[in-house]
Amino acid sequence: MNKIKGRIIDELPSVLRSMYSSAGYSCYRTVGFEEYDLFSQYRDFLTSGQMITFTGAGGRLLALKPDITMSIIRDAAEEEGRSDKFFYSESVYRVPAGGDEFKEILQIGLECIGDLSGYDRAEVVSLACKTLAVTGREYKLDLSHTGLISGLFDIFGIPADDRADFADALKDKNAPMIALLCEKNGISSDDSKKLIEFSRFSLPIRKAVGELRSLGFDQNERSAEALAMLELIANTLTDSEAECVSLDFSVIHGMNYYDGTVFAGYIDGVAEAVLKGGEYGKLMKKMGRAGSGLGFALYTDLLERLDDGEKNYAADVMLVCGNTSPEVIAAEVKKIRDSGKTVLVQKGSAGAERCARVITLGAEE
Repeated sequence: MNKIKGRIIDELPSVLRSMYSSAGYSCYRTVGFEEYDLFSQYRDFLTSGQMITFTGAGGRLLALKPDITMSIIRDAAEEEGRSDKFFYSESVYRVPAGGDEFKEILQIGLECIGDLSGYDRAEVVSLACKTLAVTGREYKLDLSHTGLISGLFDIFGIPADDRADFADALKDKNAPMIALLCEKNGISSDDSKKLIEFSRFSLPIRKAVGELRSLGFDQNERSAEALAMLELIANTLTDSEAECVSLDFSVIHGMNYYDGTVFAGYIDGVAEAVLKGGEYGKLMKKMGRAGSGLGFALYTDLLERLDDGEKNYAADVMLVCGNTSPEVIAAEVKKIRDSGKTVLVQKGSAGAERCARVITLGAEE
C-alpha cells in the first residue's frame, strides 16, 4: 500500500481485523453507551474528562462512550493463567485534545487482559508496529516504561510530592521547568543538566537498553525490572520493527493508571501521535480486577489529514449510460470491474470530476 486516504482508510478495519485475528484476538462489539458510573470515577484516565450524558428509558444516567478499554476490562474473564485478547473498531465520543467540541472518533485497537506473560507484552508492541506499517507510511514507535521514570526519580532524589510536576516537564521536554523544579528541590546544577538530557533521550530500543545499564539504571530495583522487560520486548521484535522503536523518556501517560510499558506511534505526514497505548495494571486494580492489561488504539481521524498527492476519486471510471439498455450497461460494468477498476454508473456526465476517467456508452472515450 502506498497511500492512506480514500480506499485505504476504508480497508483498514478489514486488514487489521485479519491481522489481529491471526494473533488470537477476538472481535469485541458493544453498544454506543454505558452507565455513566462506569466512567465517572475514572475521569482522569480518559483523554477528556467530559462526557455526553442522557437519561435512559428506565431513568438511569447513561453516557455515550468516551472510551472502550473500561468496558472490555469489565467484561473480561478472571482466571489464573488466562489472558483475554480482544480487538475492536468502535466510535468514541469526546472532546479531542486541543479541541473545544465533542466529536465522534473511530478507534481501531486491541486489548490483552488477564494473567499476562512477557510474550503477551512483546506481542502487543509488535502488533502496534505492524498496525502503523499497514498505513504504508514510514513510522516510528516511541516507547518508555513507568518503572524507568520512577527509577529516574529515585536516582535523582525527586520528592514524591513533586514527581507529578517533574513527569509533566519530562513529557513536554520542558528544560526551563525541569531547571526550576530542580532549583526548588535543592538538586545540583549538574544533576539538573542530566535530567534535562534525559528528557531529550531517544535511542533505538536495543541500543537504549545497553546505554541505560551503563548509566546505572540496573542498580535501581524498579528501573532494573523495567529494563529487563524492555530487553525482552526488544529481542522479540523483528529486526525491521526494532529499528523503528525508540526508547524515549518523554512518553509518559497517566502514572495513576499505567504501570508498565507505554508507547506512542507516529507516521510520516502527521505531526501528532496516531496510535497510543500502554499497560494499565493500576486501572485494573482500581476497577477491582486481578492481573493486568495492555493495549493500544489507532485514531483513524488523524489519518484523514494526510495528503497522498492524489485526488480521492469516488471511482476509477464514470460510465455514462444515457438511454442504453440495462443489459448492455451490465456487460460494460462487468468488463470494467474484471479489469480491476471501480465504476460509477449514471445517466449523464454531471459531476464527472469525481472519477479519474469517463466512458460514455455509444460514443468514443
